[in-house]
Amino acid sequence: MKHLNRVLQVFMLALFALLVFLGIAVWIVSNPGHRSYMVSLLLGVISAIVLMLLRTRITKLRTWLNNLRPAYVAAAFFLLCITLNGLLVFCFQPVQAPDFQTFWTAAKDLAEGQSPSASQYLALFPHILGYSWFLSLFLRFFGSSILTAALVNVVLNALAGLSVFYLCKLWSDTADAAVAFLIWILCPSRLLYSTMCLSEPYYTCLLMLFFLLIAGMERNGNAWRLVVFFVSGLLAGVLLRGINTARPIGIIPIIALVIWKLLLDDTKKDRKKTARWGVFFLTMLISYWCLGTVWNRYTAEILGQPPASVPGYSIYVGLNPETKGTYSDEDMELLTERYRDSDYDADAAQRSMLETAKERFHSLGASVPKLILHKLGTLLGYDEGGAYYSKESLSPRSYAILCVLSNVWYYCIVLLALLGSLRVIEIRRSALLLPLFAIGLILAQVIVEVAARYHYALVPVFLVMAMAAGPGSKTWTREKGSA
Repeated sequence: MKHLNRVLQVFMLALFALLVFLGIAVWIVSNPGHRSYMVSLLLGVISAIVLMLLRTRITKLRTWLNNLRPAYVAAAFFLLCITLNGLLVFCFQPVQAPDFQTFWTAAKDLAEGQSPSASQYLALFPHILGYSWFLSLFLRFFGSSILTAALVNVVLNALAGLSVFYLCKLWSDTADAAVAFLIWILCPSRLLYSTMCLSEPYYTCLLMLFFLLIAGMERNGNAWRLVVFFVSGLLAGVLLRGINTARPIGIIPIIALVIWKLLLDDTKKDRKKTARWGVFFLTMLISYWCLGTVWNRYTAEILGQPPASVPGYSIYVGLNPETKGTYSDEDMELLTERYRDSDYDADAAQRSMLETAKERFHSLGASVPKLILHKLGTLLGYDEGGAYYSKESLSPRSYAILCVLSNVWYYCIVLLALLGSLRVIEIRRSALLLPLFAIGLILAQVIVEVAARYHYALVPVFLVMAMAAGPGSKTWTREKGSA
């Protein structure tokens, strides 16, 4: 059985590396006129080499960091993240893109105790309501200013960074954890996204907390009572449902967790351990389902109609060969027409679009692989989305510089993550959840509408895996206890 586990682990990591590599390669090859991508890639390679060399040379600093209390180091970097990101959102407040204006308007309406003015649109895309509801809680107390949304993002990103720190600490050491947190703090696109009203920081923070919860259970579970697994399952269900209300991807971590436990986890199993994880899974699923039922009822009440239950439009757009799976005005007009024809029944309209999506898929024929490659490039090929959405508020020169900086940072981390995947397998523990989730998210995104910013949740995943790359990461190979 262990041999089969090993084979499946290798296959999974190879698939992860292939998808990520294809995404970057396809984008750069298909955009030969934009030399900045090739330049950014070369600079990213150089940056990755420099980082790996530094990790082998700064042994005294690593020793000093490893001798400090991890909580103190985490607190220092948490405050640094809050400070630097906070200064940026106070100094730079860009014009919000139309998509972000929808989040903002819905959040303000909810904060004022009103039904959202765009209730019909939200019924078609109910995931918008999840983040808007969360943001409205803060607008009620701190005022309806876009700065409130930005400051909430600052805290969410700091919490995500804290999760990155403790994941690296669990699987490596304090020095690697500190480096990972610092690199997260300096991520250009993340800094720019923090100034905007969007859901990515919210559900990414919840996702990283979920991974941290699982890693903590695996590391310390032998000392935990059964009731702790019960409570952890309830908390996991809350985190996953929170993710799903803001972005319908909550099922992906669940599937990843099941695959890991059933097929990839080769630790010794006994009846006691199986019972603990069984309680966790059961309570997690019950919590996830119950909260989903409650949320759907709330959504139907606040919007005046049941929300759409299928992403028919998103799949239809994702199969659009002309826009290569990105947003299409014509497809949106078709959805609007279907909505009117169904007497403004959001679920019926989306189901109608799903049937039309099936027809579009069959009409694509042999061009499906080509479309998938294009979508991989759009999703994973670059990371200048933060600069793009800030373009109206930037000078042409500032925009170009920020695009290059964002891409250099991204390519550096992704290249290290690909190298790190070779070391992650030596742990063969919950670290495998990260590339497994990445595969699930990438494959899901290949089906539906794609945009570059949708890889936001993968960035901290890449960052944690990057810390396993190079000769300075030997601590990743140490055997650690598991539940």
